[in-house]
Amino acid sequence: MSYEIKSLGYRTDFIFNKLDGSVTDNGDYIVAKTSSNPNYFWGNLLLFKDAPQKGDFKTWKDSFIKEFDNPEIYHMTFAWDSPEANEGDCSEFIENGFELDKGVVLTTKSVVEPPKFNKDIDVNPISLENDINRIIEIQVSCANTEHLSKEAWQGFYTKSMKQFAKIINEGHGKWFGAYVDGALVGSLGVFMDGDVARYQIVSTHKDFQRRGVCSSLVYKSALYAFEEMGAATLVMVADEEYHAAKIYESVGFKLNQYQIGLCWWDKEKHK
Repeated sequence: MSYEIKSLGYRTDFIFNKLDGSVTDNGDYIVAKTSSNPNYFWGNLLLFKDAPQKGDFKTWKDSFIKEFDNPEIYHMTFAWDSPEANEGDCSEFIENGFELDKGVVLTTKSVVEPPKFNKDIDVNPISLENDINRIIEIQVSCANTEHLSKEAWQGFYTKSMKQFAKIINEGHGKWFGAYVDGALVGSLGVFMDGDVARYQIVSTHKDFQRRGVCSSLVYKSALYAFEEMGAATLVMVADEEYHAAKIYESVGFKLNQYQIGLCWWDKEKHK
């Protein structure tokens, strides 16, 4: 790829496209595809160098249709390489049903024991083959159902975890579980790209939240990533308004960049 992506969020997102799909630089934009889940919005997108401007809507839309010709795809996702989250002019996209999405990219080269660290929580790498159903149950329990039903989240996480299991079996990461009295109550994934480690799907079962599970899970998995996986930098991406960003900061992560994009989807097909 000739273009060097500035956005650490999208650059580490593409770890997974390279392992399960493709990342192609066509000159005007980068095409990222996820083979196992073509309707994963943020895994199938066009990444442009610059923010949209008035008049870009038709060109960007036509480019997406050209690159994603699978008739079963019912979304369009556009991103641009702006670590400072320059919005440009999104008005035409918003008028045509797109939603603007902003995330925060947090990084750290070291971690600190969080204030809510719970020494009674056991954190270890776990086998997805043995625990995948419980992991999905945990993820669905705390999913946001404002736009998506629990049934749809079940399908999404099932596809995602099968993808991650394959990637882990190929030696590119680890999945970690948090246990309370022997019961699995939280989990997350850590995946490597050189010496950069990207966190994925940090989840705590809704019945065990506010007990220090999340911060203890992130802290102990980070120590493992540094000491056993050869990580030099850890990367987290979270929704801009999501409360979990404060938990990550309590472990030592700091705001580094922003991540921005636009997405449209067929609401009838995606419930």
